[in-house]
Amino acid sequence: MRKRTKLISFIAVSALIAGACGNRADDEESDNTSAPATEAAPADTTDASGTEAQTDDTPTTDAPTTDAPTTTVGVSDPGVTDDTIKIGGSVTLSGPTGSIGEEVVGAATAYFDLVNGQGGINGRMIEFITYDDRADSGQYLANVKKLVEEDEVIALVTGFGDAGVEYISSQEIPTITFGVSPVTFQSKYPTIYPMVGNALLWTQETIAGLDDQGVIEEGMKVGIIYDDALIDIAPYVPAITESWENVGAEVVSADVMTLATGNCDPLVLKMKDLDVDYWDFQTSAWFLCVQAADRQGWEPNIGWGGWPASVPLTATVAGPLVEGVWAGSNGDQPTGAPRGFTDFTQEYIDAVTAYDPELAVPMRLESPAMLGYWSGAKLIVAGLEAQGDVVTKAGLNDWIQNVENFEVGVTPPVISMAPDCKTGSEVIWIAQWVWDETEEIATREAGPYFTSPQKDQFGGECFLTIISDEILG
Repeated sequence: MRKRTKLISFIAVSALIAGACGNRADDEESDNTSAPATEAAPADTTDASGTEAQTDDTPTTDAPTTDAPTTTVGVSDPGVTDDTIKIGGSVTLSGPTGSIGEEVVGAATAYFDLVNGQGGINGRMIEFITYDDRADSGQYLANVKKLVEEDEVIALVTGFGDAGVEYISSQEIPTITFGVSPVTFQSKYPTIYPMVGNALLWTQETIAGLDDQGVIEEGMKVGIIYDDALIDIAPYVPAITESWENVGAEVVSADVMTLATGNCDPLVLKMKDLDVDYWDFQTSAWFLCVQAADRQGWEPNIGWGGWPASVPLTATVAGPLVEGVWAGSNGDQPTGAPRGFTDFTQEYIDAVTAYDPELAVPMRLESPAMLGYWSGAKLIVAGLEAQGDVVTKAGLNDWIQNVENFEVGVTPPVISMAPDCKTGSEVIWIAQWVWDETEEIATREAGPYFTSPQKDQFGGECFLTIISDEILG
């Protein structure tokens, strides 16, 4: 292995991926007026085998499939006036994790601004109230309570919101969140809607992508490192292990590795001693292990990577050490790849550029956080538009929970958000990071989308909710 340069801004970078949403609030509030969105229109996806499909650049007015009725009589819930709809957000906007929190709020705000610029939602403007939670779960919960009880918002946008699920569920408030861990996919929290991805499914799809690339070998030794703190992946570890074993791999080690652990040298020595072929990253602290491996002049025989390595900004800050790491994405690149550039791609770029030009660069535009929360904002707006003059939490939840194959344009469709079948958009593509020494950025080229060929073995189309319910009770 050729010698690589040292990891720069290490702790901050590790926190960046973790901070696609931390949780704590701040007294500073940012109001963003925004409203009705253009009808979410299709951009064709690939089929389950990962084959690319043709796309249509022309927006359509096809509505998502839903049996939910439109509210026509009654009184709107607090937070909705004749000319305003309040939506709240609690996301990490400061500290080492703030950069990705900026992407979360930036994407949602850009879409809400776009909608407001087009006249609002049935004549009402969106008022987006956000608080900084600084990655503190206690402050996050305080933020959410303030937004619900004092600001009286009709819906929420949150980051990694596991700490608030009980309260949010008790208030029956529609909530867009990141996902990843099993809690947000449970049926017992029916008003929480995970938009970006799930650790278990993303791993199975990465395995499918690696198999397509010829990386998977019978009997290959796999080591797993996982977080059990900031993002608790521990409940999924047995299923992740089973997913690897289903393709003929042998999982020889599964170890906890968090940012608090700090030193990954002992784990690198362990992986080296076990002669690991592939190192599966299930933790935001994966950079610590890449750095330790570089110091010790070691790499796994076949490769390494995982969903935490998916954020382009983090990969770029990591520098040359990111070369060759496998990572994925839940949506299209700003070039349109892999599905093709459409009017919806341009709409996304233009809206983000108008809101914050610093976010309108490739490494931010293809961030899973930005893509997921742009999609989440579209989902909320479409549900609000469907309510007509009378807007209620119950009506919005009913619409979202009955939606099927909701098109957002920049990611594959949101398949289902039913309480017993939370899937999100589900599919991803994967690629290896390449370090551009001239531009000093990490880049990658999108391949086809993959779904999990293991879904039937884990419970079928709705297995994420099924297995999350089984694991957590």
